[in-house]
Amino acid sequence: MKHRQSEFIRHLRAGATEAGWKGARRTSVVLDDIWIAFRKVNNRNPDGEFEPLLMSRLLDELEEHGLIEQMKQRTRDKVALPLKIWLCATALPRPSAPPMPHWHPDLYLLAREWPSATLKQRSAYVAVNHWLMSDPDPFPVPLRERALEIFGTYGSEADFPMPEKTFDTLRSGPIFGDSDRLHTTLRTFTTHPPLLTETFLTEIGDGYYQRVGGGDILLVVENSATWWSLVHSLPGNHRLGYVAWGLGGTFRASVNTLADRHGIGEIRYFGDLDLSGIRIPYAASKTASERGLPTVQPTERLYGALLELGRARGAKEKAIDAGEARALVKWMPAAHRAKVVGLLVAGQRLAQEWVGYRYLTRNTAWHADLV
Repeated sequence: MKHRQSEFIRHLRAGATEAGWKGARRTSVVLDDIWIAFRKVNNRNPDGEFEPLLMSRLLDELEEHGLIEQMKQRTRDKVALPLKIWLCATALPRPSAPPMPHWHPDLYLLAREWPSATLKQRSAYVAVNHWLMSDPDPFPVPLRERALEIFGTYGSEADFPMPEKTFDTLRSGPIFGDSDRLHTTLRTFTTHPPLLTETFLTEIGDGYYQRVGGGDILLVVENSATWWSLVHSLPGNHRLGYVAWGLGGTFRASVNTLADRHGIGEIRYFGDLDLSGIRIPYAASKTASERGLPTVQPTERLYGALLELGRARGAKEKAIDAGEARALVKWMPAAHRAKVVGLLVAGQRLAQEWVGYRYLTRNTAWHADLV
């Protein structure tokens, strides 16, 4: 394509874009705007030709290249020009949908949604379909635990880097956009985090169960779904006084709210196995020790279950060297240190939601962390 043609089509498209054209479909340009674009062409008429004739010829050339279509209606001037032209679409056509999977009966309605679904939705539909086809245990669990089970097992790391949080943002479509249908299909329910106040140990909200007994142990849990599952799976016989939601790194500061009147003799912790998941209780333990409080101890059986049940994924934090990893994991039980060092050196993580409500209600070995 020659210089004048290239510049002419560029100015035609720029004008249409300023008017709101996205390029996905063809759009019309009226003659006045065609003239505006034509007059912006640098050195458009070096030989001094009659400009309507020159523009008519350029329009014919652009049409031959498939860039425009001229409408039949024309002016009645000496050189008849089109009253309008069509600018042909420039956006790439949407790729055709890949073949549909063989749907589980609970997902038959997705057949008509598949062609228009986004890439993220299709990846999620496929993962949920795989899970349903695997004849899963229908035991109802919190939504985040099910998300981890589905996307941590059947979803790719590229599509679902934090699988337990998939439904935090994926909320559109006939399954994911309807919470009642979602819970019915996945056999899940919504859990609500505990009420957080500076005095969360004494201000007990109805249904939040921060105070769970008369014992002297404070159990701190990093994530809210696991907090709910633990509180609702406690055995009748334990030494816990409180189960607190650590709210990630906030625990390093909130440990300062503990006071003698709370009667805390021991602090135990359970969280994700990744770099921040180890650093949080490690730092909180130092803070507690400096204030004369009990140091923060790991829950040996719960972490053991996480190492046994969990599927490792890449962590957001960068991998660290073995020396730094070994220094950090001194906080962990000796039996788990080598495996946790391996995770940190590889830049991987285990989300604590792998130790979910189903496991906690069906197994008793972890009760040893409560006495």
